[in-house]
Amino acid sequence: MAPGNINDIVAFVAAAEAGSFVGAARVRSMTRSGIAKSVARLEDRLGVRLFHRTTRSLGLTDDGRIFLERCTQILTDLEEAELSMSDGGGEPQGLFRLTAPMTFGRVMVLPLLNDFLASWPKLKADVSFTDRVSDIVEDGIDLAIRIGETRENSSLITRTLTQQHDLVVASPAYLLVNPAPSHPDDLLGHACLNYVSAGQKRAWRFKLENKTILVNPRARLSLDSGEALRDAAIAGAGLAFLPSYVVNQDLADGRLNRLLIDYAAPPVPISLIYPSRRHLSPKVRRFIDLLVRNIAHRSSHCDLIADII
Repeated sequence: MAPGNINDIVAFVAAAEAGSFVGAARVRSMTRSGIAKSVARLEDRLGVRLFHRTTRSLGLTDDGRIFLERCTQILTDLEEAELSMSDGGGEPQGLFRLTAPMTFGRVMVLPLLNDFLASWPKLKADVSFTDRVSDIVEDGIDLAIRIGETRENSSLITRTLTQQHDLVVASPAYLLVNPAPSHPDDLLGHACLNYVSAGQKRAWRFKLENKTILVNPRARLSLDSGEALRDAAIAGAGLAFLPSYVVNQDLADGRLNRLLIDYAAPPVPISLIYPSRRHLSPKVRRFIDLLVRNIAHRSSHCDLIADII
């Protein structure tokens, strides 16, 4: 690609991100007319209009949005290729953007991330632990972790990391005054603690042989935090349906008891999602390796069954 083409692409991306030619000129230390000419040359070569222009606003066209996505990826790839050939020799550096579900992120990912940052001092991280599903491309996410079935853009890579196993648990104090359920239907007579995400209560699913049993227990308490549900269960507030990685240590220490063992919940996939690129950047590649190595190792202790592709 000719240098002029790259410069025009850089000007286009800067204008799109700044929302104006003036803002792009300030960021790129260029003149407003220089940015405008670069964008015009790019539009002439492509034969499409990239921006809707008025005297007061600058907005991307549909073609412009599609082209911006590709250009942003190209510039990122160029930057990372340059870094990989520098004295760092593939050392993770720059900004690493990561998103993961709240509870899994806090319990399983954060300890690894702390070690990762300590190992690579040139790396910074921008992390979101949330159950909200973000647009990876639009939000500039390097790596996303998803729990459950995914429906991602075909341009993204989806890689199964492991599986989540949910367990019904209750404290010994609760079970002293309430008989343990022997069937999922018995949950309707218990004080249950429900997990709520985006205003939706989570159903409790069980499997016996080839039959799936779906229960929507009457919630005495609903919370949007798995760790808060765990604390409530330990305090004797009711039965909780939680991932094994949240309650495993509590089960081992006797703070919680596992119930309905014969009715195992169907495993839920935990996946890694990242932009499709020929060469992963060192920061993404090394963090994926760290997740695979440690999550697979911990699976033998937490009832997480690794399913590495």
